[in-house]
Amino acid sequence: MSQQYGHAARPISPPQRPGRRAPVARDELNELPTIKGRDGAVAFVRERLGVPMTPTRMRAAIERRELPVFKISGANYLSEKGLHDWLLSLAKTRKGGGA
Repeated sequence: MSQQYGHAARPISPPQRPGRRAPVARDELNELPTIKGRDGAVAFVRERLGVPMTPTRMRAAIERRELPVFKISGANYLSEKGLHDWLLSLAKTRKGGGA
């Protein structure tokens, strides 16, 4: 005996891994300095971009001016786009052309 269902079958999507985030499009990130201080920058990188970051590494990057920092009313402000670009600049390229 066959049974008929009144709804259409939906395709099954693959399960998402916990903690996995969708890629962030650079064009969707804000250019304005809206992130205040080291702790705000670390939180943005961890939560929005999904990259592990320590406050010490962020402090070093700010002090060395490795990323664009805006001084506003005595506080350091950073932009989402600036943090994104800085992270991409940290990628190491392979030495030599061999496989």
